[in-house]
Amino acid sequence: MNASQESREYSMAGVLDFTKPHVLKNEDEYSAAVAEIDDLLASDPLPGSEEYDRLEFLSVLVQAYGEAFCPIDEKPSPQEVVDFMLEQKGLTRADLAQWMGGRSRVSEFFSGVRRLSIRQIETLRDRLGIPADLLLGEAKKI
Repeated sequence: MNASQESREYSMAGVLDFTKPHVLKNEDEYSAAVAEIDDLLASDPLPGSEEYDRLEFLSVLVQAYGEAFCPIDEKPSPQEVVDFMLEQKGLTRADLAQWMGGRSRVSEFFSGVRRLSIRQIETLRDRLGIPADLLLGEAKKI
């Protein structure tokens, strides 16, 4: 049986057969697994039940498929992260001046001229809750 026939069996049956070890190999299997996860979530299985174990198993397979075939290629720039957190907290770039050493420092950071100092990273981490590793990335002009 070739892969195409296998995938048709999975999608026609509606439920993936995992009597043998198996990883998701194509979009049809991925879609079938996601559909089954949705059904299982709707039934709200009890922890420890067979349905709950299947839900966890399928979730691992879907996550692995997503990481392998749909990777997130680009990490956001520090400027994008700071802008996002400012929006979430109802603040503006002007509010950063007191924490970053003045309006010119804020402007230089957002224009990509200047990277954040260690002290600025610590301040943004503490004040905005941004993990330091997201503030260390390469600066991009936005």
